[in-house]
Amino acid sequence: MVDRHLTVKRPEGLHFRALATIFRIARQQQCSVVFQKINGEIIANANSFLEMLALCSIAGTTLQVTVDGQNENKTLMMIEDVFENGAGI
Repeated sequence: MVDRHLTVKRPEGLHFRALATIFRIARQQQCSVVFQKINGEIIANANSFLEMLALCSIAGTTLQVTVDGQNENKTLMMIEDVFENGAGI
């Protein structure tokens, strides 16, 4: 299990297309991916669009991302790319 604090840097935040990319990454890498707001109020599983949308992750939002599974380090790097660069979006 690996975790890291990531801050949303894209001006549009984690919008639907970015969340769909995270969803696909988690499914393809067969890892459990969980997001939690730093204040601990909201926890979202990457397998649920509704839970991830409920995070309301606008630019500047910091989330703790926890990844567990066989390819956890690779998966975390791919998710970091979404936060940093929008993963080509």
